Amino acid sequence: MAHTMRQSNSIESKGARTMALQRPAMGAVAGRVARVQQRQLSQASFAPVARPQQVQRNTHVICVAAQEAPAQQETATQWYGLVANAEFFCNDVQNEAMAEQLRERVRYFKEQGREQDFFLVANPTWLDAKFPEQAKQVKRPCMALVSSDKQWVTFMKLRLDRVLKVDLAGMSAAEALSAGEPLPEFKKPEKWTAPYAMYSPRWWEKFYPN
Repeated sequence: MAHTMRQSNSIESKGARTMALQRPAMGAVAGRVARVQQRQLSQASFAPVARPQQVQRNTHVICVAAQEAPAQQETATQWYGLVANAEFFCNDVQNEAMAEQLRERVRYFKEQGREQDFFLVANPTWLDAKFPEQAKQVKRPCMALVSSDKQWVTFMKLRLDRVLKVDLAGMSAAEALSAGEPLPEFKKPEKWTAPYAMYSPRWWEKFYPN
């Protein structure tokens, strides 16, 4: 029995020594945790706060850009033109589909609620002023088909074939649609091959700019 008590005392002594050794280690861990928490609190106290002024400024810039976009689009309208002898445009039996193409496009625009963006311009003033070398290829009097629809102008160039295509870059609508002398009366074709009646005289004037 005395031996058992000595063994028990020995175990308790070892347990006490173990606890004594663990206390400094636990104290060190607690100290490190406290220091980490202190640093985190210190960093949080100096963390940058969201800057509402910068957010508002960026939002304002976006709004201004959105408001200015229509004005930029309006001033950036690009015009294109097809130029040819006026009689070929208006009175040539080989070009009898010209009037039909324009009338069908007018009808389509009305159905779609779109504003007309194509016009016929008699003796355009910009031809000799802006394109003196190319103007020498065009017989007078002349006519120009002017539009802001580049794809359609390209289609009409392929459809009409014998026309001069020009890029009216930098011109305003007033400049691109500026006409010169009015066209003279044309003689009626001796032979009309279309299956429908000949168009009324001076039909092209309906497509002049207002």
